[in-house]
Amino acid sequence: MSAKYPKDLAEHVYAVVKQKVQDLLPSIQTLTELFEQLYFASLQQEEGENVTCRVAFIDRENPDPTPPERIVKDRWQCHPFSGDLAFTTRNLVKLSKAVDPWTSTLAVYANASGELRIWGLVDQAVHQSTYINKESDSGPEIPGIFQASAEGVGEIAAYRGYAFLGRLRQNSLVTKELAALDYGPIHQKLSRTIRDFQAKARASVGDAEYLRRTHWNKSLSDEWLTTLSRILIGIKRYGHGGAVLLSGDSQDLTIRYNLQYTRLSEALDRIAVFSIMRCHYSDKISEQYLDTDAKKHSLPISLYLNERVAENDIDETENEITGCVRFLSSLSRVDGLLWLNRNLTLQGFGVLIQSPDVQEKVFRAEDAHGKILTEIDIRNFGTRHRSMMRKCHQDINAVGFVVSQDGDVRAITSDDHKVIIWENIRLHRLVNVISAQRAVSEEDSSE
Repeated sequence: MSAKYPKDLAEHVYAVVKQKVQDLLPSIQTLTELFEQLYFASLQQEEGENVTCRVAFIDRENPDPTPPERIVKDRWQCHPFSGDLAFTTRNLVKLSKAVDPWTSTLAVYANASGELRIWGLVDQAVHQSTYINKESDSGPEIPGIFQASAEGVGEIAAYRGYAFLGRLRQNSLVTKELAALDYGPIHQKLSRTIRDFQAKARASVGDAEYLRRTHWNKSLSDEWLTTLSRILIGIKRYGHGGAVLLSGDSQDLTIRYNLQYTRLSEALDRIAVFSIMRCHYSDKISEQYLDTDAKKHSLPISLYLNERVAENDIDETENEITGCVRFLSSLSRVDGLLWLNRNLTLQGFGVLIQSPDVQEKVFRAEDAHGKILTEIDIRNFGTRHRSMMRKCHQDINAVGFVVSQDGDVRAITSDDHKVIIWENIRLHRLVNVISAQRAVSEEDSSE
C-alpha cells in the first residue's frame, strides 16, 4: 500500500462531512493545513512528554447554533481568548501542556482568508471522554462541525459527533474500525462465556423476573463486553503496549507472577443481579402505585427503600468495577501478557508463551465477520503478536488481544483451521462513517 499523508485524511474527511455541513466546512486546503499542523505537533515533545490535544472546528460567530431547549448544568461552553492565536505546531505544542484532551478542547475556526485560528477553549469535555471510553452510560452533545485530535506519535484522528471519520497512523489511513467484539468468530467465542454470565444472573433472580423484560440478555452482554473493552482501553492509554489472553488452557504458558484475582468477575455477577432487581422494584412502584388508578394507595416505605438500596448497590459496584479494570490494566506494564480465564478472572501476569512456531497460514480479516481474508507474513509482526498467534494456533478456543505501542489494538483467534488477526478493532463508543456514499460500514449495516 502506498504511504498516506495528512492531505489524504483531509480529502477523506471533506468527502464525508460536506454532505452535512457544506456551507460551513472549510476547504480541502484548510483541512490539510489543520491535519498537517496536528500531525507535526504529534511528533514533538514538550517537557519530555508526547504531545496530545483535541481541537473542534467551531464557528466563532455562532459557536452553539442549535442549543437544546433545556441547558443542563454540565453542558460544554466555549470560552474565547482575548486575542486569537495562529494555528501552528508551536502553539499546539505549548497549549498541549494546559489542554488535556480528556478534559478540554481547543476551539478552532478559519477566518475570511482561510487562515486557521485558535480562538478559545471548550470545557466539560471530560463527560464526552468518559462516555466514549465506556466509563459512563450517557454522553453529552459534542461541539463543532467536526473534531480532530493528536492521539500519539504520528497519529491523528477525526470525528463528527460520535462517528469515527478516519485516522492517520504514521503513514497509513484507517477509515473504519472493525466491530470484532460484536460480530464474527471473536464474538462467538466470547459469547460462550457471556451465556454463562447471563445464566448465572437468571438463576439468581429467577426465570420470571429475568424474562419480565426482554432486554436482559443484550444488556448483560453489553456489560461484559464493555468491561473487556475498558481493560484494553486502559492498557492502550499507558502507551507502552501489552497483551491479554483469554484462555482456560495453561499449556505452553510460563507464569512469572501467579495471582488469582476473582474480584472483577464477582463484581460483574453482582451488578447483573442488582440491575435486574432495581428494575423489578422500579417497575413495581410504577405499575402498582404511580398509575392513575393506583394513586389512592400509599407507597410502602419498604418498597421505596429496596429500590434505593439497589441503586446504591449499583453505584458502589460500578465504582468497584472501575477499580478492578484500572488494577488489571496497570499489571500490563510488566513484560509479558495478562492471562484471564473465560470469566475474566486473572490467572497471572507477566506471562510468556512458549508455543512452537505457527505452521499454518495466518490471515488478516478485512471485516468483523472474518469472511474476507488476506494472507499475511507473520515476520512483519513483533514478538507479542507472533507469540499470541502461536498460542491461538495451539488453543483453538483462545482469544488474544495485542496492544501495540503505537496504539493499535488487534484481536487474534483461530477459526476454521486458520489463525486470523483483526486490526483496528472498535473499542470505544463510536460508529463508523466510511465515505460520502456509504454512511455506515459493512459490519454496522448488519447491526
